[in-house]
Amino acid sequence: MPNTTPQITYAVSLHLSKEAEERISLAVKALADATGDSFIVKSHIPPHITLGAFHGTKEKEARLIQLVKDFSKEQKPGKIQFTGVENFNKKVIFLKPQKDSFLAKMNLELHKILLKEFERAENGYYLPEIWVPHTALATRVNKAHFDQAVKITDQIKLPLESQAKEIALYQCHPILEELKRFTLG
Repeated sequence: MPNTTPQITYAVSLHLSKEAEERISLAVKALADATGDSFIVKSHIPPHITLGAFHGTKEKEARLIQLVKDFSKEQKPGKIQFTGVENFNKKVIFLKPQKDSFLAKMNLELHKILLKEFERAENGYYLPEIWVPHTALATRVNKAHFDQAVKITDQIKLPLESQAKEIALYQCHPILEELKRFTLG
């Protein structure tokens, strides 16, 4: 008999320094105003880098929170260097951080721990071998507004450096909600 327990999508995200968050939020707002893509603004999604996306049941949520808490204690804060603006299929515009050992190791270790008990989500896009770390600036850019959006992103002063000192666990579906935030180390 197939499992009929509803699956929830969860994400574990790395959060940036307040200074970087403020600069990125200004760019997100400018893009939303220019393109009409206000999803990030209306959803109150803070600038972040998603380390992994997983499916689980509500019954296992407390276990997931505990695993992420334990994981966060084992991680050290680190520096993130954003070096460019890129896009996925001319629909999602994002800041691209260098995929250095800090980010790659954190992504890999998180998956080693969580995939033992939870299923991968988001078509596996966050799995270590194919993961493209990014901080979304606009997620649903209309083709007619794409060139205008790119011009706006040219105003972002790069490189942009940030300290990463926290990770958070989010419930992504059916509603977006931050469940818990943890300090690294």
